[in-house]
Amino acid sequence: MANLQSRRMALGGHRTTGPVAALDIGCSKITCLIGRNDGTGPRHFQILGSGRQQSRGFSGGTITDMEGLERSIRLAVEDAEREAGEQINQVMLGITGARVQCNLVTASIEIGGREINAKDVRRLQAAAMANVSTKGLEVLAAWPVAYRVDEQEGVREPAGMYCDTLGLFLSVVTAPKAMVRNLVECVGRAHLSVNALIPSSIASGAGTLIDDEIENGAICIDMGAGVTAVSVYLNGSPAWVGLVPAGGTHVTSDIAQGIGTTFAAAERLKSIYGTANLEGPGLAERIEAPRLGDDGRLQATRMERGKLAEIIAPRIEEIFELIQKTLESSGVRKVLPRRVVLTGGASQLPGVRDVATRILEAPVRLGRPTIAEFLGETLGTPAFSTASGLLLYQELGFADAVRAGIASKEYGSEVRSGAVNKAFHWLKENF
Repeated sequence: MANLQSRRMALGGHRTTGPVAALDIGCSKITCLIGRNDGTGPRHFQILGSGRQQSRGFSGGTITDMEGLERSIRLAVEDAEREAGEQINQVMLGITGARVQCNLVTASIEIGGREINAKDVRRLQAAAMANVSTKGLEVLAAWPVAYRVDEQEGVREPAGMYCDTLGLFLSVVTAPKAMVRNLVECVGRAHLSVNALIPSSIASGAGTLIDDEIENGAICIDMGAGVTAVSVYLNGSPAWVGLVPAGGTHVTSDIAQGIGTTFAAAERLKSIYGTANLEGPGLAERIEAPRLGDDGRLQATRMERGKLAEIIAPRIEEIFELIQKTLESSGVRKVLPRRVVLTGGASQLPGVRDVATRILEAPVRLGRPTIAEFLGETLGTPAFSTASGLLLYQELGFADAVRAGIASKEYGSEVRSGAVNKAFHWLKENF
């Protein structure tokens, strides 16, 4: 089996020579990274500059204040430019939110017993794109997950093979045009153009999963502040994305409500003493837990660390139960990989991995950016997996059928599947 990089180059992937800028807009922070590939491998980046700002005007994937968000973006970019010593005018932009949807479609075309060529593959991709309803939607990406060559299923690269019928299983990610336009407009106000718009969950996987996990399949769970993004990689390609509208901020809110304190004090408690493990050591320890008094001011009080865990654990369990339900309702539920990688700022809370392992019934590892050695101690943490993945996305060169969809009118008549082609036995129950 060809390795990931050789397959990417065969698909026409190329390494950029100039600086690449990534802009990750999250619910708690906005991160801008400027880097340059050093030419020795897709994951070898020299980080030229970085900028971070508290996120304002953005919640759960929705813009709530254009001016506030624009200012936060501008400040983060200016910090990165100042550190890099050069200006940028394009960014790889991550996009997230409940309205970013993933659709799974199939198509097939007749080859007539001859050799499959690159034009046939593009024609098939265009046929699959013709099955996607795009009214009011912007197509962000379309990844070929697997091909079928006559009776042979799960083919990754069909070009050069002979067959009568060629089929395709395609993963298409869309977002409302208004949502995309507002986000691009807000970035544009900071005098930046968007080079590519990448689903943040896919960027997290690209930034965290090792080549073997991308090749053989893995689930990446990115626990952010406001949302938890889920991505599934199969056969060396992004295959599915999902979202759970809960994250680290909800845990902090539970603490604030549960003990009667401010959000800031609750965040500090979570960061220093928080755990999702109800059976771990040190739960009897008494910790400082300031509460709001009758006069509205914080008053010094103490509580057992175990009581704090009793507030945190149910929310963490709920998040992973929602993740499990989301995966079980996905179009790839019958072929889900067994490897799970947990990343994102909220994943660093002690005990989270244990909860994930128990509920998902799968081995779970904590993942940080694969280019952590280039990011340094501050940026090389799970909180910056999405930003690092945006830098890497083009270098990894995932095949994208969106351009082939331009020709969908020409080849649309050759589509022979509105439902799943019955030949895809291993995927037929996913719809």
